[in-house]
Amino acid sequence: MFTRKKLFSLMSLLLMSFLLLAACSSKDSSGDEDENGVPKIYIYSNTGSLNDRPEGSSKEALEEIRQHIIDEAGVHPVAIVPPKGTATEKLNLLLGSSNDKVDVFQGSWDIYKDAIIPINDLLDKHGQAIKAAWPEEAWASVTDKDGNIWGVPRGGAGVTYPLWIRTDWLEKLDLEMPKTLDELEVVLEAFKQNDPDGNGENDTIPILTDLKSMRMAFVGGFTESGYGNWLDSDGKMKPAELAPGYKDFLAKMAEWYQKGYIYKESFSQYDQVEMFSTNRVGISAKWYSGISLNVPKIKQSIPEMEYEIVRGITGPKGFLQTANRGGSSGMLISKKAANPEAVMKFINWQYENVENHITMEFGAQGKAWEWADDEKYYIKTLEDTSYAGEFQLSLGLPLETKYSFDDPLRSKHAQYLAEEINQLEMVKMPIDINTVYNQNILQEKVPNIGDIDRLIEEETIKFVMGARDLDEYDDFIDELYKAGLDKWIDAYTEIYDEQTK
Repeated sequence: MFTRKKLFSLMSLLLMSFLLLAACSSKDSSGDEDENGVPKIYIYSNTGSLNDRPEGSSKEALEEIRQHIIDEAGVHPVAIVPPKGTATEKLNLLLGSSNDKVDVFQGSWDIYKDAIIPINDLLDKHGQAIKAAWPEEAWASVTDKDGNIWGVPRGGAGVTYPLWIRTDWLEKLDLEMPKTLDELEVVLEAFKQNDPDGNGENDTIPILTDLKSMRMAFVGGFTESGYGNWLDSDGKMKPAELAPGYKDFLAKMAEWYQKGYIYKESFSQYDQVEMFSTNRVGISAKWYSGISLNVPKIKQSIPEMEYEIVRGITGPKGFLQTANRGGSSGMLISKKAANPEAVMKFINWQYENVENHITMEFGAQGKAWEWADDEKYYIKTLEDTSYAGEFQLSLGLPLETKYSFDDPLRSKHAQYLAEEINQLEMVKMPIDINTVYNQNILQEKVPNIGDIDRLIEEETIKFVMGARDLDEYDDFIDELYKAGLDKWIDAYTEIYDEQTK
């Protein structure tokens, strides 16, 4: 089920107010150029590229990359570094201001639709490399029912909640890679009872997970639609919690929890890097990068640690894992943009070849990175990390899978992106995986949608932990209807029908 819910109503009200203010008092900023006549574009750097350097680049590094872009792409980029912790609030203020400039940013087009422009014509004229890069499914996530494309995709459906298993433990305990849920339970019992970490204590953690990851990683083995909305015989779109087989999933998770297979603190806050570092985790059922990015670093102190993906594992109803929906996020061009064509040309330039993309991510070639093998597209990162990535607008699998790292700390993650994340034939695909559920519309039609989502999460945890008996599951469904689930169903069904009929 689609559960993005935080602050949508507040954001919508703030954004609408800001946009009305801007509409009443905006100034014409056409022809924004530098002293050499190069068009300027203002980039709100909220793509996530600054996560490791939230303060941004050094002045010298930023200017070096800016000049490279001016020379090679013919645009003059200006970076706006978001304030840490309040990036969304700052973005809304910029979009609503009559004086401040922001031309391109990352966001959900359905939320920012009143603040951005459709880009069909811009793509046709200046975005050929972008159009070629993304598959049809990704474009569907940024396109409305009338065919208007509202942004450059940020991602599409993907395999993002795999099971990673300690294969060195399998070998130690003379176990085979599990192919079915029953075989997986044999492994879990062995991991729990047979001290695979060899510390002489019964303290292993067969599965490390959390609520969302648990549902995405296992529900598919019990329901036809996986952990996603499903179309009932009455023609209405309903949440996974109402799907035939979902209660069986809960029963199995409750059984595993009571047997100690699932980490007892799975529904609390914990540091997953710290957990992996204890050398006690047998299986990770979480977002893929928890293993692909962290374990290579941990292996430096625990060299025997080996995690591999359990591919194609099935339960009673087929593949365990559900594909993660792409969502409506993309690179969006603001209505305030003085040079929207320059914005599109710059994004397209980043897609034209992988070197442009890598430079926008890491910095100058020869200083921040170099080819370790340009035929195999291996790169080596160098010591100069003074550029933080403010100008990168090409994040996404089409380019991130075109190169790898001559670095054991990065190669596992690059391999996952290149070889695993698009293996959609081994996961459940919900019927509405490409449907964009406009959060503003949902909030308007179901004002207490956050309360419904919260009730689902809280009671699900109780069922898994045994704090609530599964004999009360029908009572739980009644509680959802009393909370307004009928309005939820009607709203999701209406949006789905509008986009598919």
